[in-house]
This record gives sequence, C-alpha cells and structure tokens, in this order.
Amino acid sequence: MVFVDSEGNEVDRIIGFLPPTEYLMRIENIIGKRNTLDDYIARYERGDVTEDIIAGIAMKYEDRSENDKAAEFYSLLIKHYTDSSSDYIMHGKFFLSKYKFENGNENALKNYVSKNPGSKFIHEAYETMVYHYANAGQLEKELKIYEEMLLLFSDDPNALNMYAWRMAEIETNLEDALLKARKAVYLSVNEPIQQARIIDTEAEVLWKMGRYDDAINAIDKAISIDPEDQYYKAQKEKFIQSKKETIQSA
Repeated sequence: MVFVDSEGNEVDRIIGFLPPTEYLMRIENIIGKRNTLDDYIARYERGDVTEDIIAGIAMKYEDRSENDKAAEFYSLLIKHYTDSSSDYIMHGKFFLSKYKFENGNENALKNYVSKNPGSKFIHEAYETMVYHYANAGQLEKELKIYEEMLLLFSDDPNALNMYAWRMAEIETNLEDALLKARKAVYLSVNEPIQQARIIDTEAEVLWKMGRYDDAINAIDKAISIDPEDQYYKAQKEKFIQSKKETIQSA
C-alpha cells in the first residue's frame, strides 16, 4: 500500500500484513510524516548517523525496490556497526549478498550460506538461487541448488513441497518428487490447510506420471480438507479429463 502527498509524491508504503495496533501506529506516523524515507534522510543529513537511522533509510529504499541506494546504505551500516547479532546487520548482509548475486556474482549467496549457517535468511537464499536458475533456463545449476537445499531442509515441508512441485513442472525426477511430496504431507499433519496444498502437489506429480486414478484419489483428500477451494476441484477435473483422453486414444 503506497501513500502519496497532494502532489502525488510517495510519502511511505506498507508492505505485507501488520497487526491492527502496529498498522494504526504506522498510519499515524505516515500522516505525521515521521519515520518516512524523507524524515530519515533529513535526520541523517543533520548528523544523526545512528544504526536505526541508517538502517531505516536502507530499508525504505529496499521497500521501493531502489536497490542500488539500499545497497549503499546497507554497506554503510555494516561498515560502521559490527554487532553481528543485530537484526539490521543480519538483514543487511543478506540483502547485499542477494544484491550481488542478482548483479552477476554467482558465488555471493553460496558464500553467505557458508558464512552464516544459523541465519534466518538461509531458506530465502536458496529460494532466490533456484528461482534465478529456473528463470535463466539453467537446469543443471537449479537441480544442484535444490540438492544442497534439501540436505539442509530435509524435514521442512515447504522446501520439500517446493522441490516436488518444480519437478512436476519440468517433468524431471518424478519418483523422487513423489517421495518428497509424501514426506511433506506426513510432516504437515498438524497444519491441515498447508497439508491440503502439499497433497495437491502429490496429486500433480502423480498426474505427470500418468497415474490418473492415484492423482484423483489424492486430490479428493485435499478437497475433503478444504472443500471450498475451487482450485482443487479444477485440478480434479483436469485429472479426470486426462484419464478420459488416455482411454479414448487407447
């Protein structure tokens, strides 16, 4: 959500969901033009070079996808503040690694992963790499990153599901994809909505394998968990149609 002034200039933006109290506080700050990019820059230019101000400027630029400027201020932040446990520093290091990777340094995120094994951004680092190689059509590199990711996140249902769905998309490693999807289904037993989504992945893999009856049975389980989801019903129709076409062409 982007907020502009009377002349159409951006004042601030809110990204993602915020709890009601925090959301109202942000709105009050935006109305008062407090803790906005312009406010942070004005304070910085008056000599306020605290960690909060520099990080605030960097994050505001990041929110606007002005990544060159964000990188400039994250670099400044890391240069002057060295507490590696700071959330600002951890975020800044990840942003800069991602920024370098997206600008041609293929080792940037791998180096980040190896140097920051406990980072909360490790999963996102791998996601960034696999999406990059997928979009670039570099299948061998993409599969290698998936292999490395799943060694670290072997019991993460989201990582397993992500891999299985992608393998179904490109019709590669389908037997392994099915095993990973079923493991993810088992691991998500206490999260029914998530589990339904993963069962859909299992069904998609089975469909790509030509196992139409198994795909239909699987998607029926997803429908039973979330009967209002029209996507699952459309998936079932797709599987049924494929089965009919196969029978007709036999």
